[in-house]
Amino acid sequence: MADYKQVAEQVLAAVGGKENISSVTHCMTRLRFVLKDQSIPEKNGITKIKGVVGVNIAGGQYQVIIGNSVGSVYREMVALGVQADAQGAGNTVKQKVNPVSAALDFIAGCMTPLFTSIIAGGLIKVLLVIFGPTLLGWMSDTSDTYILMNALGDAPFYFLPILVAFTASKKLGCNSYLSVMVAAVLLYPDVITLLGGDAPTYLFGVIPVTHGSYSSSIIPAVLSTLLLKYVEILIDKITPDWSKNFLKPLLIVIITAPITLCLLAPLGLMIGNVLQLVINAIYGFAPWLAMLLFAGAMPFIVMTGMHWAFVPACLMALADPGFEYMLLPAMLCSNTAQAGATFGVAFRTKDADMRQMAIPAGISALLAGVTEPAMYGVTLRLKKPMVAACIASAIGGIISGIVHLAGYAFATPCLTAIVQFVAPDGGNNFLFACVIFAVVFVLSFLLSFILTPAREAAEDTAETPAAPAVSPAAPAPALGGKTEIEAPIPGEVIPLTAVKDQTFASGVLGEGYAIVPSEGKVYAPFDGVCENLFDTLHAMGLMSDSGVELLIHVGLETVGLNGAPFTAHIKTGDRFQKGDLLLEFDIDAIKAAGCEIQTPIIVTNAEDVGDITIEGNKIVIGG
Repeated sequence: MADYKQVAEQVLAAVGGKENISSVTHCMTRLRFVLKDQSIPEKNGITKIKGVVGVNIAGGQYQVIIGNSVGSVYREMVALGVQADAQGAGNTVKQKVNPVSAALDFIAGCMTPLFTSIIAGGLIKVLLVIFGPTLLGWMSDTSDTYILMNALGDAPFYFLPILVAFTASKKLGCNSYLSVMVAAVLLYPDVITLLGGDAPTYLFGVIPVTHGSYSSSIIPAVLSTLLLKYVEILIDKITPDWSKNFLKPLLIVIITAPITLCLLAPLGLMIGNVLQLVINAIYGFAPWLAMLLFAGAMPFIVMTGMHWAFVPACLMALADPGFEYMLLPAMLCSNTAQAGATFGVAFRTKDADMRQMAIPAGISALLAGVTEPAMYGVTLRLKKPMVAACIASAIGGIISGIVHLAGYAFATPCLTAIVQFVAPDGGNNFLFACVIFAVVFVLSFLLSFILTPAREAAEDTAETPAAPAVSPAAPAPALGGKTEIEAPIPGEVIPLTAVKDQTFASGVLGEGYAIVPSEGKVYAPFDGVCENLFDTLHAMGLMSDSGVELLIHVGLETVGLNGAPFTAHIKTGDRFQKGDLLLEFDIDAIKAAGCEIQTPIIVTNAEDVGDITIEGNKIVIGG
């Protein structure tokens, strides 16, 4: 049983003591502090506390990730005299947010949902290069199949303004359909023809409209959606209730669309062109030096979220001129280096817990390009492997700059996606990518293996648990045979790595998947007991009769809704049977509040119950 008082005392000291805490609350897995000075806590020091598995800063809160025992640690924290949140658990306190952080969060919120379609489209284009006339010649570029598949690959890029308008409207909480309507004007065939001609264009015969092409653009759609949000607020205030159904949408679009066409779209195009010119200038001055610095610093750029600032420019470059030579090559070097360094630790360390953490983290970085488990769990924690990874990535960057390595499709660079470096016109670009991949992986592996003594890895990990703290109940024995847990919520199953919260996505809280609900109901996936139903009803911890601990967390950051969209049909300590209705929630209300509805379903005691795999909509244990 963990010493929760000791954990509370150590965390309290690490965040600056009671005098630095305005209030503290907790959700299903995290202590959420509102600190007077967020610069006082030292992240690496906090994560070394036994019982703490990570730190996250979001929404003006300093979040210390504990796991299932967070309630016990919270009670000890309050017993030590820390001021609890007067509004009750889960109240989100708004603080002044750094403008740069706010901008990066907005860009991330607009771009992240689009990655599935962008990656799919990019890889379709790569496959056409491989199977088309450029390489294998199995398809003619005039064949029906090639033309249709080429359209499928181009679609997410060509219609990017519409996709961005939709995600931006969701992020801003304005009318998505009106936002898409305004953005779609930029891609309307007659408008494209009009703005592509030589004759000047005037709106109302007086206002000049700047000519330009807005396909594959991002910034014009973002600016138009920002404008629409405030126009919508203004029109809502001045229109009477009886006219809102027809007059309000008309006024919104008739104001927003002309301003977008005449001012915001050209401004967005200008901003994008300037950004691309700056990147070209940096790269053109000394490609090897630019890539050395960019690739070497990429792990820290990713940690701060600054990589989002380069994504729009990357997508613009992929649309025109059709390739990108900074972000994608740098991330290939960085992701490969994290994989190599993590495997170096796995082969070097004599600590079994570290090896068990390093191997799956290395596989994640190598095959999926997901480096957070490797960085936070291994290389950054042990420091020397991170140095090894940065050195190897920087050397890979130098080579990339010398050979002018370019990416031709947007995907997270890794071994399985390395075909994104196949050039449509042939050449040695793909060969260069393979050589750089091999050099960086081997170099980071060797440097990490050499720089990290086996005993150091063991000593460092002795202070830090390899898995989240679990509830004080005795661990269940490994299950015999094969146990299947069906999805407790109807909807689309997505990998845990796709969840828009790094704490869940990294797997630090356990193994499982997430569901995008199609129906707002949670059903019991097995016979068992409700161990913990949080006061705000957004999350629950279930224990099956066979000993499986399951966390169901409805939505992301829904703790701040204080239970409003939820109706519980069970309470802590109640028994239930498989198929019983446990909880209902209003999907539309959660979306309207600006929260994500992705719902992580996680086995939090995976190490106790045996190997876990995902088969369709089932979590399978053993077998």
